[in-house]
Amino acid sequence: MTNESLISQALEKKKAKHERFAEIDYIRLTDAQGGWPRGTVFLNNRAVPGYPSIGRVLNLEQGLEQQFYAPFHAEEKIDGYNVRIVKHEGHYLAFSRGGFVCPFTTDRLPDLIDTDILDSHPDLVICGEVAGPGNPYLEGHPPDISDEIVLLVFDLMRFDELGFFETTEKLNIIRQFNLPAVPYHGRFEPHQAQQIRDILPELDDRGVEGLVLKEEGARQKRAKYVTPASVVQDIRAMGDALMDMPAEYFTNRLLRLVLILEESPQLDSSQLRYELGCALIDPLLEAARNHPATHKVSHHFECRFRHRINAERFIQHISRAPQREIHSSVRSLEEDQDGYWVLTFERVFPRVSGLLANFLSGGQVHD
Repeated sequence: MTNESLISQALEKKKAKHERFAEIDYIRLTDAQGGWPRGTVFLNNRAVPGYPSIGRVLNLEQGLEQQFYAPFHAEEKIDGYNVRIVKHEGHYLAFSRGGFVCPFTTDRLPDLIDTDILDSHPDLVICGEVAGPGNPYLEGHPPDISDEIVLLVFDLMRFDELGFFETTEKLNIIRQFNLPAVPYHGRFEPHQAQQIRDILPELDDRGVEGLVLKEEGARQKRAKYVTPASVVQDIRAMGDALMDMPAEYFTNRLLRLVLILEESPQLDSSQLRYELGCALIDPLLEAARNHPATHKVSHHFECRFRHRINAERFIQHISRAPQREIHSSVRSLEEDQDGYWVLTFERVFPRVSGLLANFLSGGQVHD
């Protein structure tokens, strides 16, 4: 099936949508179609493959031998957001996991990566994680990333091809073009669970999210495994939005933590338990204390753009979320002394905001 006929079928089945960024029209898949995963983008009928979901293993000893049939490579999992970077008709574009052009990342690409590689390899798709305190999507960020934002490459793909470059080939290209990349921890066999466990304490101490494990060979099997510190960080980041998040956001993370500690008791400590308790209580307690003055629960973001027009496009992008759900409210857009445009906005959590307003004003709750 040609991409053109696949696109027509996907649009007819409402599995794809037309989108536009600046003067660029494209189509993104909202559901898998014809072997292409959700988030795949079509630019003039050329496919930018969607990035597939990666499953978790919750027990290394059993999980590695069940999931992997060949040697695999271990790379750090970065607490950020996933982008795919391409060159199209002279423009460098960054696509989100869902297949949208990200106005923020696209604007900041010159600050994040040397795009010369896309000039010499125009069919290349660079997959990376954007992280740092200046990102506009996530409340948390890796503790050891102090720069405003960084891009770290973790995979390479090609237009119109499913699958990834093999890890050794990818690492050679990363070195050749001096690309920023996720830290690499080596090659392992499926029976080497203990060697993987030996890496975890150092990652946990640094607050690293975890590891992504990538099998060699045609299957390209992948799995991810997280650290206790990342679980606590995730819970703390969204602790004040307790009522607006799915319950599974918290319960799944608590289950992950229990299974990690069951297998690796050396990672358990009274300090970890104390930090978990604080992560569950402190954000919501602070929100309740601030509510009489703020009348809402929200998270504050500040991000910098090279061009005002992209800041305005980003505002349009985040305004697409239904207002009855978690929504964004722009506070200001001002030019800084260095010529960058600084956008400040907040994400408001309507359900917990309303509940606190009711309870703090004397409303009843029936258990």
